[in-house]
Parts: sequence; C-alpha cells; structure tokens
Amino acid sequence: MKLYETTVVYDPGLEETRINEEVERVTQPIGQAGGEVMEVQRWGKRKLAYLIRKRRDGTYIHIKHKSPPSLIAEMDRRFRLNESVLRHLTVLATKESPRPAEEGAKAAEGAAESPVAVTGP
Repeated sequence: MKLYETTVVYDPGLEETRINEEVERVTQPIGQAGGEVMEVQRWGKRKLAYLIRKRRDGTYIHIKHKSPPSLIAEMDRRFRLNESVLRHLTVLATKESPRPAEEGAKAAEGAAESPVAVTGP
C-alpha cells in the first residue's frame, strides 16, 4: 500500500448532506480495496483561482489514504464521471509533510549550519 493525498473540488451549490455522501463515495472503495483512510479534511468553500464551469467558488475536501496503486485509476474514472466534481488531484505522498512551524524551524537550522561562500571579482 502506498500513501496518497487526494484533493477534490466539488460544486459549491451542494448541500452538506450531499457532500457527506460524496466523501463516503470516495472513502468506501478505499476500505473495500484493503486500503485505509488516514484523515479527511474539509477545507470548506473557497474562491477558485479562475472560473471552472462558470463557478467562482468550490468546496474543497482533502483525503489522506493508503491505497493499492490500481485503485487510483478507478478513483480518477469515477471523479471524471461525477458532474459534482469540478477538479480533482491525487498525488503520491513520499513522506509525512511537516507542519509549517516545523518547516520554518528546520530551514533556520539549515541556514545556520551551512555557511555560504561568496566569491566575486
């Protein structure tokens, strides 16, 4: 099993119960394929960078899951057939992503440890 992160942008006009059903449609096949849903984040309604199907907003859902690679193609097919989905993206997570505070602290440590030699004319 590999660790994946899937982000789905749904039509902003969907009611909360319908969004719950859509999330269940995504998470249920993961469990049936022997995978595991690690986390479901509901980012809520956000403004899109550009119009998609004449919509300015979208409802974002982010799912971290362990799944067999063969399931990803099936999920992609289902997203393309679902008219409520404006956009979707599934990426392979190479490792646990650090929190923003940890990331900044690591960058500061790295800068202090590795001096940069400046040469010039």
